[in-house]
Amino acid sequence: MIDYDKGVVLLPLQHKYVDFYRRCRNNPEIRGWCRQVGLISEQDQEKWFKAQNDDKTIQMFEIWCDPQVDGKPSGVCGLTSIDMHVRKAEFSLWIDPDKQRRGIAKKALHTLFNYGFDELGLNIIWGETFSENPARHLFKKIGMHVEGTRRDFYYKNGKHIDAILFSAKAHEWIL
Repeated sequence: MIDYDKGVVLLPLQHKYVDFYRRCRNNPEIRGWCRQVGLISEQDQEKWFKAQNDDKTIQMFEIWCDPQVDGKPSGVCGLTSIDMHVRKAEFSLWIDPDKQRRGIAKKALHTLFNYGFDELGLNIIWGETFSENPARHLFKKIGMHVEGTRRDFYYKNGKHIDAILFSAKAHEWIL
């Protein structure tokens, strides 16, 4: 369990929630902001879950506000493309559409970044999002910096979409 007293705890992924992960990721409110194009099948989700345990460059977690009360996670976050030589990783995050706009994403990112910088010793955590994603405001609010824009970098729903790159560096982060 990862707990930095930010209002959420991060727990290892549990197989009993694999279908919940798939339903959330396939929800248009989440899928619309993800790089995935099609729907995730049960088989694809099972492969993804297995990869989390087998790939040391990935650390994904369930987000829990109150594990004793909630009954299911509030979302999933984690670090991917972890490179311990360069000390960098990309972050990933989604919140259950039924629990969005409650500050859970902000708490989860603070907890995840504190873990990445403090416990893993990362120097930089980065990510990208589509230019129209409202979450871009959250990334700035928590102290991430805009690195740049990848113009027309993705193609989704019949149009090209810009991607905004964000990063946070360990020496700039308030643990």
